[in-house]
Amino acid sequence: MNFKNFINYSFVLAILLAGCGKTKQKQEAPEAPSVEVAHPGLRTVVYTFEYPGYMEAEQTVNLVARVSGYLDSYHFTPGQRVREGQTLFVIEPQPYKDKVAQAEANVESCKSKLAYAKASYERMKEAVKNKAISEIDYLQAQSDYGEAVAAYEDARAQLSSANIDLSYCTVKAPFTGRISRNMIDAGNMVGTAADNSALATIYKDNQMYLYFNMAYADFMQLPQDSPSALPVTIQDVNNPEKTWIASLDYRSPNVDLSTGTITVRAIARNPNGELLSGMYVKVVVPYKSVPKAVVIPEASIGTNQGGRYVYLVTPDNTVEFRQVKVGVLTPDGMREIINGATTEDRYVTKALINIRPGMKINPF
Repeated sequence: MNFKNFINYSFVLAILLAGCGKTKQKQEAPEAPSVEVAHPGLRTVVYTFEYPGYMEAEQTVNLVARVSGYLDSYHFTPGQRVREGQTLFVIEPQPYKDKVAQAEANVESCKSKLAYAKASYERMKEAVKNKAISEIDYLQAQSDYGEAVAAYEDARAQLSSANIDLSYCTVKAPFTGRISRNMIDAGNMVGTAADNSALATIYKDNQMYLYFNMAYADFMQLPQDSPSALPVTIQDVNNPEKTWIASLDYRSPNVDLSTGTITVRAIARNPNGELLSGMYVKVVVPYKSVPKAVVIPEASIGTNQGGRYVYLVTPDNTVEFRQVKVGVLTPDGMREIINGATTEDRYVTKALINIRPGMKINPF
């Protein structure tokens, strides 16, 4: 290699070495990444208990045949609402109308006999004073009058019973509510046995009862001065966004020894008939409210063996690892921070997997 070539080679090598040095320098000092940050917020959070429960109609009545006879007809659409006093079933009434007519005739007969016995007794009472009749005749007249009074009262009772039996031939709705299907079709004999007496079931469902079992320790955390004013949320287990509000109105007077729970009842309005008797639901019972609680989105909080943590950003834009104690999760995904962060702090909102303690960032 001649001297000129050596000089050229050395010059090229120097340029390459200088370029490598610049590249290495750039790799050692990368540009700070842009990271989204935010300040924790303040809001009121509510602590709740959740329990399974079931719904029951405010009143349930099994309609049965109280007299025997052929079922003439029914007058409702199965599964629909019926009005209080509406005729639902008609049992063959003619035999019971005949019994009422017989009872009315018997009453009239006994009434006539009573009038005669009373008049006879009054005459005998005057005659015995004048010694016109014997004492025995007077006592007989008195006995006949007493028997006539008893026979008349018995006839009236039989007439009343006959009228009641006749009224049972027409089965009416005891209240406004939803009715089940008819258990027996028209033309069948009813009321002769237990298996042919049930006609239908009617549910008073404009208000519904909610029953659930609550741990006694949990129940004691509820406001004890006015628990009835406590709003309880009912959630459809198949559609949690569908909710109803109820208020507590009863608790059992004893604690179940086997489960350590008490039975609690709440009442809910059901104007649209969406709540059904026997429906299983989730019950959300609030027991504590924390005003001005510090909250951070649940997605911005990480989890490790030590519990929950967040990445805070210091004033010089350095990432800092901070273990936090968390509280309740709100329905919109915000988590209460009991300690470890304040509203003055800045936290990394997302992409926690790309963040490391001590790294410099460009917050936005």
